[in-house]
Amino acid sequence: MLSAGVFIAILGVLVMVDDRVQERFRDLVSGGSISPYGNRISELGDALFTAVKFQSIENAPLLIFATVGAVLFLFMVKT
Repeated sequence: MLSAGVFIAILGVLVMVDDRVQERFRDLVSGGSISPYGNRISELGDALFTAVKFQSIENAPLLIFATVGAVLFLFMVKT
């Protein structure tokens, strides 16, 4: 349940930030394209992968800080 929530949150942030992901997501949800549904999902996955790759390269220090913060938070909650 938590993993699905995190995935949806990351998808939402990437849709808001990256125009390519936003366009592919809009095509997937609205059905505006004549391509099969599987191809639209594949295009969205490709756009997500490239967006995550470029966002992580551009924001590497913030990504490291957020990852360390999330791990520390999980350890605090666990104990």
